[in-house]
Amino acid sequence: MALRRMHARDVTISEIQGEGERVSVLCTVVDFDTNKMEGKIDDGTGIALVILEDILFAEKLKPGALVRVLGRAYKSEDGLLIRAEVVQDMDGVDPALYAQIRDLERRVYNEGGV
Repeated sequence: MALRRMHARDVTISEIQGEGERVSVLCTVVDFDTNKMEGKIDDGTGIALVILEDILFAEKLKPGALVRVLGRAYKSEDGLLIRAEVVQDMDGVDPALYAQIRDLERRVYNEGGV
């Protein structure tokens, strides 16, 4: 039987505690350095440094691109760090509508923040 990962919580950057929790963040790419495999993302509530685990996702991290980053979040001396396991292209998604759906899901399933 294959091992399964814990699910990633759908959160905003400001809600992340940075204790190694798995997170999912809808955000805009601010910048990305393909040589270092790291860059900055912004979701309107905060900015985080993202480090890629897999080079296959690097092409999705172009400045200005709307993406969903899934990975583990940590606090570092530079601020918040997300070690991205998956990056999804979210081009065409309405961020405001996405936030409304996220809020509705939280209320229906009675979830608090992270």
